[in-house]
Amino acid sequence: MHLIEHTHTPGNHCSSTAISDLLRFHGVNWSEAFCLGLGGGLGVTYLCSPSTLPSRILHTRSLGYEERFFKAIGVHNFKWESSTVDSVCEKHLISAIKNNRPALILTDIYHLHYFNTKTHFPGHGIVVWGYDEHKQCFYVTDTERSNIETVSFASMRKARKSNTPPFIYNGNLFSPKVITAPNNLDVVCSRAIIENALRLIDSKDKASGFLALSHCQDDLDKWRFDENWKWNCRLAYQTIEKRGTGGAGFRKMYAHFLGEAAQYLPSINTLKLQEKMVESADKWFELSQAFKYASEQGTPDFSQVKHCIGKVIEKESEYCEKALLV
Repeated sequence: MHLIEHTHTPGNHCSSTAISDLLRFHGVNWSEAFCLGLGGGLGVTYLCSPSTLPSRILHTRSLGYEERFFKAIGVHNFKWESSTVDSVCEKHLISAIKNNRPALILTDIYHLHYFNTKTHFPGHGIVVWGYDEHKQCFYVTDTERSNIETVSFASMRKARKSNTPPFIYNGNLFSPKVITAPNNLDVVCSRAIIENALRLIDSKDKASGFLALSHCQDDLDKWRFDENWKWNCRLAYQTIEKRGTGGAGFRKMYAHFLGEAAQYLPSINTLKLQEKMVESADKWFELSQAFKYASEQGTPDFSQVKHCIGKVIEKESEYCEKALLV
């Protein structure tokens, strides 16, 4: 048995909590919100696949957040360690723990017994702190849970694979020997804020950024023909407000990041970026409630949802225009 003393602090979102835990182990005491912001965590992804269940999914965190975070703080050699062979993935993970290196990994919560869910949700970040060969289990920490959880070797093999777009991975693992904080946090914060705003504004496809929100708004007319429209609405409400976002589609957490980053970058206060992000968060919350209300009705009516999407785009565009000046 090998068990590293963990530095887990419960949080809101899986990967930003896991990254904050990992940094704390290496002596960098940053909040989850600060980690979310430096990785440019704000995003919009709209996936439309009528042949799957659910047929529409709205995500509010940016894709590729984990890699972007580590490169932002100067870990230029960041690379997910992976393999298509289960035994190799397991060997890599055990080797990291043996060498006193807690590991950030991606999982599908369907295979993590403590979630007790029948829904696949891949791309879920957790930290592995130990293993027990006799009991055939790993010891992990996960988001809002205070205590260490166990995951069997067999379940972990299944959890570490996903072929569900856009979450396609095979045993992704990152277990650095050392992490240090950059000295130029003013530059790092500025770059992260500007690049995040640009990703929202300048999306080149209908699946991401503000274009994704507009696509969702237009596509709502087709939801009424989907027998699972209530599920689509309920899931949209949950992915904005409930499922590890910290509320309002990560915008509340991002507002906290802006407040913390202002100590390194005074222009955040001058441009009133935190206040504008709070206003955007309010509109995201209203959108979540519109989806929830729609899910509870007997017949599909998405007029309020459409209206709220328009308000989200309006308010967040105002924020992004100011953020580019930081």
